[in-house]
Amino acid sequence: MTLIRKLSTVLALCAALSTSALADNARGPSTPEERARVSSVAQEVRKDPKGATAANAAWFDQWIADVPDYALMGGPVAKWCDRSARGELKGNIRFVYGVSAIDFQIKHQILEARTPAEAAAVGLAGLEGVLATYETLLAKDAANRSPKFDAALERRSKGELAAFIGELEQ
Repeated sequence: MTLIRKLSTVLALCAALSTSALADNARGPSTPEERARVSSVAQEVRKDPKGATAANAAWFDQWIADVPDYALMGGPVAKWCDRSARGELKGNIRFVYGVSAIDFQIKHQILEARTPAEAAAVGLAGLEGVLATYETLLAKDAANRSPKFDAALERRSKGELAAFIGELEQ
């Protein structure tokens, strides 16, 4: 009987310690400094895609996985961007899309795009970030050219990018 009590005590102690350790590792909502960093990175990646990605992608991936208050949804726009990328943009597309979309969500206080209108607006912001990055990379090297992104740029120049997003979501 004593052995069973000791074992029960040890198990109860282990359970209490593991619950305490989990509580210590649980993080709270994003901080103002983290949200400011996302905004800064979203601007930086448009000007220096390689440098911004190298310096921030690992941090952003971990941050978006850990924060309980913001959720990044992939959706049809993100998938289209991923399939359409070439050259240097191919390696950066998820980061560029993600940081641009989350920056928009932060600025518009959208924790998670729950309505079709919110999803379209977030997708549009992600695509705008990708297109700006595409233009920067294309100016540096024509090997980054993508006919699909060129078509999206053409639609943007005509003021039809929102309609383009709607077509992707159908």
